[in-house]
Amino acid sequence: MLDVAEDRPAVVLPRTSDSAGSNREHLCARMDRFLEFINSGDETIGKEVVSESAEFHVPFGGPPLKGLGAYMQILGMMRGAYPDIQWSLQEAIVEGDKVVARFAISGTHQGNFLGTPATGKQISSQAFNIYRFADGKIVEERGLPDIFGMLAQIGAIAIPGPPPA
Repeated sequence: MLDVAEDRPAVVLPRTSDSAGSNREHLCARMDRFLEFINSGDETIGKEVVSESAEFHVPFGGPPLKGLGAYMQILGMMRGAYPDIQWSLQEAIVEGDKVVARFAISGTHQGNFLGTPATGKQISSQAFNIYRFADGKIVEERGLPDIFGMLAQIGAIAIPGPPPA
């Protein structure tokens, strides 16, 4: 039988101490800089915000990708398919050394994406990611982009309609 405390939903309470507020501001500033990095693909900015030992857990399983070079490969894959791709930070929750972020993603499908050749279609999607920071840099990311939605928007998969009445 579960302990009563384990059975309750998690609640994130706002922190009120100055050091917690300072940490929140610092991590929000780092996320802003990270957003500049992913939107530009500028490796120099990447070196400021991504640790060389960072681990990136990708949605298809397997071992995590490691370091800035791996992140540049992820960005390269996305930019190869969507050269004008842009991420917009919609929400962020900061707790301790972690940031939970919800991004809006938009771009034009102009290259191969997971086996689907360019269609010229615009996509609008989202991603939910959890970042862990140490010394002002991302040391871990667990990302969950809406790849299903992206594939549906470029016609790679069909979304079934509602069941018959």
